[in-house]
Amino acid sequence: MVEIDLKQQPKTSVRAKALPGYVGHRQRLREKYAETGMDALQDYELLELLLTYSIPHRDTKPYAKKLLAVFQSFRRIIEADLSSLQSLGGLPLQSALQLKAMGDLFRLANKEEFKRGRVISSPEHVTSFLREQIGSRPREVFTALFLDHRNHLLAFEHLQEGTVDHTAVYPREILKRALELGATGLILSHNHPAGSLEASEGDKQLTRQILSAARAMGITIHDHLIVTTEGHYSFRQAGLL
Repeated sequence: MVEIDLKQQPKTSVRAKALPGYVGHRQRLREKYAETGMDALQDYELLELLLTYSIPHRDTKPYAKKLLAVFQSFRRIIEADLSSLQSLGGLPLQSALQLKAMGDLFRLANKEEFKRGRVISSPEHVTSFLREQIGSRPREVFTALFLDHRNHLLAFEHLQEGTVDHTAVYPREILKRALELGATGLILSHNHPAGSLEASEGDKQLTRQILSAARAMGITIHDHLIVTTEGHYSFRQAGLL
């Protein structure tokens, strides 16, 4: 019988596993960004870098490139809803939540400028603000800026959200809210997710109804704006107010 001395057995050499190539790449991205900021990165690389924090063990470049190919712009990416980011962009839930939160943070940062008491005097600034807030939303959203008699902002509120091409809006609810806030002026707005900058007959009819009821209550409709990511349509400039 042959005895085997386990202590004398040769040790099996274990070769270190090579790290995936993306590990070094993401480290280089972080270093470049830390040293010189976004100017050192390609556009998709900034998105790629961001996704490394929610996708730690996979190459994030394919995700970044797919998102840009599908949504066409960073604005549309951070404005997209969770289901679209997952189904169209191919993101895991944690990354979809990350980008959705970024979009909400961006809107909140811009909304801070439109605090209660601010004087609303620049139509261009209002238009830019509304485009940022709702221009690329995937569904129609109807909003209103409520103003006092000196054009001080009382509130900016989302009044109704609908489908991709329709929102059910009730004039009496808008004016009821205006009375609750003590508003004497309104700037109405809604978005067109399909991108059209033309007012539909439904848009015109709704505006006439709100205008008629507002006049009877001593409330001024300063404008009704249709906004998209590309531009806006003003009912006042079109002579419809």
